[in-house]
Amino acid sequence: MSESERRMALVATRHYIDGLSRIEIADELGISRFVVARLLEQARERGVVRFEIASPDDIDLTLSAQLRSAYSLRHAIVVHAPSGADTTMKERLGTAAARLLEEVLRPGEVLGLAAGRTLRQMVRACEQLPPVDVVQLEGVAAGLHESGVELVRRAARVSGGTPHALLAPLLTRTAESAELLRDEPAARDTFSRFAEVTTAVVGIGSWNPEDSQVSMLADQLGIRDSLLEAGVRADLGAVLLDVDGQVIEQATEQSIGIDADGLRRVPHVLAVAGGPLKFVAVRAALRSGLVHSLACDAIMAQALIADATPTDSAQRSDS
Repeated sequence: MSESERRMALVATRHYIDGLSRIEIADELGISRFVVARLLEQARERGVVRFEIASPDDIDLTLSAQLRSAYSLRHAIVVHAPSGADTTMKERLGTAAARLLEEVLRPGEVLGLAAGRTLRQMVRACEQLPPVDVVQLEGVAAGLHESGVELVRRAARVSGGTPHALLAPLLTRTAESAELLRDEPAARDTFSRFAEVTTAVVGIGSWNPEDSQVSMLADQLGIRDSLLEAGVRADLGAVLLDVDGQVIEQATEQSIGIDADGLRRVPHVLAVAGGPLKFVAVRAALRSGLVHSLACDAIMAQALIADATPTDSAQRSDS
């Protein structure tokens, strides 16, 4: 091994094995961080450093790449789960989404969280998050175990950041009720944080066939039928969508949560969804242009890829 290769090996060892940053290595060796970066690049090019990618058994790298390409997604994660094993699917989707979140989040960002069973699994699976504040993106549509209140508190404990909860229902019977709740000081504070969110994680609900806590809440309030008649087939929390991903505004004034315009301003929106009932809803979410990354199951991914058209990719590239 030549002297230059030994230097590459030393720098690579300190970086990839010992975990030192490029700046720390530069200080240690008395060189600039740009020289460190160049040595690391040369080490990869010359084979001094070789990477072996070991994919977890439940993640399909090929389908993930195909889904990402078909819809011009920033990230796509496709997991395998036994047919009919809903709990296993949610656990695997949640774990995969947690690993992605841990990878893409940066210190100082603001994380926005929706709610649901899969997102609860994701937060449980988060082992380390950078220091970020956590904002609840929608009011409560289900029991406290799956509500955003508990999720933002758990995520904030992992990150060491500040939780901003939203102690209100996601939908109300009247616009006046929603306005009063939004005007509460704590709710106003959380709403003001929506504009600071840099990464949001949301679930996708299906209205027909029904697999959505928001849809069930709307039914309890007696407004589900009118929303179905208006064309609602999917939801991203408080954001209601038709089959083509167009936003349905009919219940916006009765909703307590981030709206479509607010979600559109978030730089990175990761959606997590799976199961046989949600194909139409997930496709609508992708067509909406509000979602940048997706974690889903293999059967869902195969159906989405088969259904994708050049327009789907082009529309997302423009959004």
